[in-house]
Amino acid sequence: MNNSVIKPTEFKPRGYQVEILDRTLTNTLRGLNTIIELDCGSGKRYLQYELIAKRFREKNILLLLQASTSLYETYRYFRDVYGLRSVEMIDSRLPSKNRAYKLRNAKVVLSLPQTLMNTLKIDPNAIDHFDIVLINEVDQLIRRRSTSSSLKQPYGKLLEFFRDKTIIGMSGTLRDEHYIEDNQQLVIRNELNTLVDYFKGAQLITMDELMTTDISEYIAVTSIIPTAVEDENMANLTMELQAHIEEAREEILQSLEEEDPALAKEIRDRPSKIFNTYLPVEESLLQKFNKGYLVRKYLWGLPGEDSKKHLYSYGLDPQWVRDTIRDVPGKFHKTFDLVKHAQKSVVLCSYLSTCDLLESRLHQMGIGTIKITGRIPHKKRDEILQEFRQADKQMVAIISNVGERDLDIPEAELLIVFDLVRTTKTVYQKLKRTRGGECRILFYNGTDEVKKVSSVTKSIREKYPWSTEIVTE
Repeated sequence: MNNSVIKPTEFKPRGYQVEILDRTLTNTLRGLNTIIELDCGSGKRYLQYELIAKRFREKNILLLLQASTSLYETYRYFRDVYGLRSVEMIDSRLPSKNRAYKLRNAKVVLSLPQTLMNTLKIDPNAIDHFDIVLINEVDQLIRRRSTSSSLKQPYGKLLEFFRDKTIIGMSGTLRDEHYIEDNQQLVIRNELNTLVDYFKGAQLITMDELMTTDISEYIAVTSIIPTAVEDENMANLTMELQAHIEEAREEILQSLEEEDPALAKEIRDRPSKIFNTYLPVEESLLQKFNKGYLVRKYLWGLPGEDSKKHLYSYGLDPQWVRDTIRDVPGKFHKTFDLVKHAQKSVVLCSYLSTCDLLESRLHQMGIGTIKITGRIPHKKRDEILQEFRQADKQMVAIISNVGERDLDIPEAELLIVFDLVRTTKTVYQKLKRTRGGECRILFYNGTDEVKKVSSVTKSIREKYPWSTEIVTE
């Protein structure tokens, strides 16, 4: 099939992009796979276009994206911006026979991994003619925690189909660890080392190496501002909840002292070991302990009306909770104060009811909003984002964890992380949604959220020093 290309929008490759393209070409000619670490916003999609349309224009290429939003947007960019009109896309809406036909006959095909796997179950030879497999966000192949294979499904099976093909993987974040449980032992591995094991002969191109090029000229530094929220009610609720958690911990340790005194002493000396160790105690004790941390998450991230039921179920006195908790806790009021001073803001939060309350109150304040959650169809999200991007009035984009995947919103000058997760990479990906600017990470003063934010921001600064700075208020 002739790869007809209309005249694309012309982009002049930057120095670091030429370096990546040259090294990838050399590796491929030598029969080697390549793993590229490239910071968010540094042009992975452009590099994919260059590899497909220029460096490997004679090759048949399969490009795997990890989310529907990224699939549709990349397909649109390739065709409408770069002029690659012959690129084909397969998705789950297409009948399996049509998917197989496109795979067999197209020179370049974009797909999600599960869609590809479902197609290959019916027609295992449909991708035989492809020479190269490009994998976007290759870090997402790795499980955060595993008891068997470190690969997420369907990659464990998909890689078998790629054995005779060159693999080129790209990701903006390849600096986290993952956990493997084997015979009740916990092994911590660097995810990059795991990828090298699976992609035999893989050559690495890292951000550390690219810092010797011109890449620093194009990186937008994000100013991370840990932002304390004063709310005495939340501090009191957290303190009471923490007492229940400590009570559960003590029950576990007392039980352990009978079963395994040495392990009990080790955990008393190193309290964090309780989270990543097999414990020979009753499951109900572990559930009580772990549930406490989950309820604490709800307390810090939900509206008061929603977090009440979780506090009740965990054993806190219902009357005291009702008297203490506020329907609109302090983080909401802090968010309202912050967005008033920015033309365009993004608020990232974990829970749908939080998104709903923020939207309702901001409307009452006369501030325009858009809301993107997992309830919004992928094709609709781009339309909603365009409304935000093109608005000439004050706007706030309220986005849930599911809704934020693969979204880039450089138009926003302020990003607010409403409730923080502990995974460094996940938080860093959140920070880079706006490609620089100011990022406020909210936390309740007088609670353990202070230590959580301090630990995560320190880790981000250590792992991604080229694009982050920590600013104190």
